[in-house]
Amino acid sequence: MNKLVRWVIGASAFILACLVLYLKLNPPLTSEGYGSSVEKPGIVTVDLQNEGFHGVKLTEILINGGEVPHKVELGVSRSNAVIGLFAVKDEIEGISFHNIHEYDIEPKLSREEVIQLDELDVRSTIRHYGLALEHCKKIDSVSVKYTYFGFPFTKEIEIERNE
Repeated sequence: MNKLVRWVIGASAFILACLVLYLKLNPPLTSEGYGSSVEKPGIVTVDLQNEGFHGVKLTEILINGGEVPHKVELGVSRSNAVIGLFAVKDEIEGISFHNIHEYDIEPKLSREEVIQLDELDVRSTIRHYGLALEHCKKIDSVSVKYTYFGFPFTKEIEIERNE
């Protein structure tokens, strides 16, 4: 009996270690792009997508290697519009901005799910997530700290500009 208990504990520890390794090698949060302005280099938007299968909780957003931005909001879109600079400047139907802790970033919708939402004209489901950042200085990088299944992760995004 003692041998069986040790075998079960060892197998469980091995499976848990494999799960942690998989999560660390395949972090769920990705960014498909960002928006910046030459006229206002302290305003940036960053697209965020969850490629995982469970919600991502944002914990902290830092810029330029550790500075806290003057203003940071989580943009959510219930339409096909992504969170871009145009959404920060103008009020766009279906896009709203919130505290970063207000919503989890849910897994990305499949193409079939998006088509079905369009056909049914459903505007209650969030389709796109993004960050709107504002700072008194030029933003060159964004660090997104988050948790996934309770494990901490950091996503680094470099903001490159063609000036």
